[in-house]
Amino acid sequence: MASQSVKGGKVPKNLSKIQKKNSKAKSERKFAQKLQNCDPNSLGKMLKKNRKTKHKNKEKLKKNDSTVQSIEKEVPFIPNSGVSSNWKNLLKNLPKEDEGAKPKPAFVRRNKNGQLITNQPIKHPKAIQIGQKKKPLMKEKKPEDSEDKSDVWFDDVDPMLLDSEKVAINANDAPDALVKTNGFTGITKILGMDCEMVGVGLGGTDSILARVSIVNHFGHKVYDKFVAPREKVTDYRTAVSGVRPEDLQGAPQFKEVQAEVSELMAGRILVGHALKHDLKVLFLDHPKKMIRDTSKYKPFKAAFGGRTPSLKNLAGRFLGVTVQTGEHSSVQDSQAAVRLYTMFRKEWEAEREAKQSKNKNSKKAKPKPEKFNVTKLARDSLEKRAMYCPSDSDED
Repeated sequence: MASQSVKGGKVPKNLSKIQKKNSKAKSERKFAQKLQNCDPNSLGKMLKKNRKTKHKNKEKLKKNDSTVQSIEKEVPFIPNSGVSSNWKNLLKNLPKEDEGAKPKPAFVRRNKNGQLITNQPIKHPKAIQIGQKKKPLMKEKKPEDSEDKSDVWFDDVDPMLLDSEKVAINANDAPDALVKTNGFTGITKILGMDCEMVGVGLGGTDSILARVSIVNHFGHKVYDKFVAPREKVTDYRTAVSGVRPEDLQGAPQFKEVQAEVSELMAGRILVGHALKHDLKVLFLDHPKKMIRDTSKYKPFKAAFGGRTPSLKNLAGRFLGVTVQTGEHSSVQDSQAAVRLYTMFRKEWEAEREAKQSKNKNSKKAKPKPEKFNVTKLARDSLEKRAMYCPSDSDED
């Protein structure tokens, strides 16, 4: 059979589509070739030729032409010969202004332990945030030179310990070096005490009380009296004690001073250096749990190789203050002892509490001996049993 003839001489629809595609491709190729070597001045003419004007209003076309002309004026003319390859490569690598940091996609997942792992801020007790920048830590501000050092006197860290290059202050030259000037001047829960003795007996070897000084928690003097000697003084020890014969003339009696000191000490923490000697000459006793002796504090001993340190060495190393350079002052010594305790008060008390709790636990762990319960039968047999049974030899 012969191929079927086209009805009415019409072209099939498929052929018309193919022709349109071919014509579009040819026009695009020509337009691309013209754009390769073109001037900006001729850009408007080329756009006019290839524009498909479907609009019927001529006013819209005129507006479009004016925008094209403005663009042409703004774009500078750069000849092809003047552009280098380095400049082109630089333009490719430069970031575009419109492009910003792309946000990371949010995710949430749960691990084997039941924790939520996410990169978003979530208020959840088991949430773990990943990939978020940590805020920089604020740098500590250095204290200014104009700051009054008395404001940080009783803080945790002493400024004297930080400035190791500074020369130690002499307590005799600066009487307020061991006193908080704006502190409370009355009696506090913590008291510091020191005594001065003079020698009696043959060669002045025995000691009796000559002076008592008590200061409060802030170093202010609350009690300071000389004591009339009960025996003949053979050695005043002035080079060390600072006591002279005229100081003891008209001084109060020992019993009076003893009663006043005992009343002040009652129910308060007593701080001092080698307090057993002071309490011995006062003929007084104080509960062990209420005594803070700087000569027995273990960290102070460790700082001097396990030996018992003197108050002079402790004050020079930890306080930066020199004491006992000549004649001793019981007021200065008690102030230095209180200052040392105040500096390490938190550690000192925490150590005591830990020791007490340890002792309580060890007492609870010890098993009590079991009591032997005597039954009624055994008790009856013991009562009926004869206290003495004659032996065979006695019968003979």
